[in-house]
Amino acid sequence: MRKNRIAIVLVILLGSVSFWFISHNRKGTINEKMRSFAVKDTASINKIFLADKDGRTLTLERGEKGVWTVNGKYGVRIDALHSLMETLIRIDVKEPVGKKAQDNVMKRLAAKAVKCEIYQNNVLAKAYYVGTETQDLTGTYMIMIDPETMETAERPFITYIPGFEGYLTTRYFTEERGWRDRSMFANIPNEIKSVRMEIPYNPTFGYELTVKGNNDYEIKMLSDNKVVANVDPLAVKQYLSYFQALSFESFEVDLKQPQIDSVIKSQPINILTVTDQNGKVNKVKFYARTPTKESFDIKGNLVKFDPERMDALMNNGIDFVMVQFYMFGKVMPSVDYFQNDSSKPKKPISPAENKKPKA
Repeated sequence: MRKNRIAIVLVILLGSVSFWFISHNRKGTINEKMRSFAVKDTASINKIFLADKDGRTLTLERGEKGVWTVNGKYGVRIDALHSLMETLIRIDVKEPVGKKAQDNVMKRLAAKAVKCEIYQNNVLAKAYYVGTETQDLTGTYMIMIDPETMETAERPFITYIPGFEGYLTTRYFTEERGWRDRSMFANIPNEIKSVRMEIPYNPTFGYELTVKGNNDYEIKMLSDNKVVANVDPLAVKQYLSYFQALSFESFEVDLKQPQIDSVIKSQPINILTVTDQNGKVNKVKFYARTPTKESFDIKGNLVKFDPERMDALMNNGIDFVMVQFYMFGKVMPSVDYFQNDSSKPKKPISPAENKKPKA
């Protein structure tokens, strides 16, 4: 009888221990799910959807050839994509939001958060809201979303990237322009058929370079169709190589649309047209950029043109952007750059040199 009582007590104790263990393990699993923001296998991510509280949405998607696009229209800025992918794989929880602060944080998430959905092999694998930064600027408020029910978790967390000082909100931006690839020219040298340089302010200096064959180049002046003598093949090859990777600095944000329209209607510094072997034409107009702030040169003269930057109209007149002169000046040389016996300095044609002549 006594042995039976002992056995019964042991069964009860073991049952209690088992119940506690199962309950504790389940609770731990739920907590882990609520705080699991990171995606360890970023190679399987093929789509990221972002949406903010102002109604803006953005889709980053990887195509069959591994090329990422923005909203199915433009190439993606690789540096921005790498930054986001690094965040997705390294993000961790610093600590849960304290009970006293939860209501306030939840209100802030409801007002300003960006929704992030991450798809792996076309299946929604992770979703959460990205909120604002913490007061000390070293953490970011976030809260998980159940990918199956799309219900928001009960508790927000403060997230961070170990070893990184700062917050993560800015990596989840929804502005399409900010995600777009900034390449203006990306031509493989041996696939270029011709480069045409028009100089409206000084038409006699305009020329067109044509690739006729291997080490066979012809340059004609646009004003009289005269063929340029003593063309140096090495100079031409060097010049064509510059078109492999030329990117604009940013979209022009310092000017309002009426100002942009006024610039576009004005005469450009030059018009650069690159045609490839398949007949694809990339025509870009460059404009002298008025400095945003009044400044003077060393002689005390008012600076009329920005010596470091130009504006440009690209993509068939759709995009108005800003470029750095030191990057693009090398594809705007005077024609003597290509000649073997030239005694003149081989330099780009700057905005200052192309100022509109007096009437």
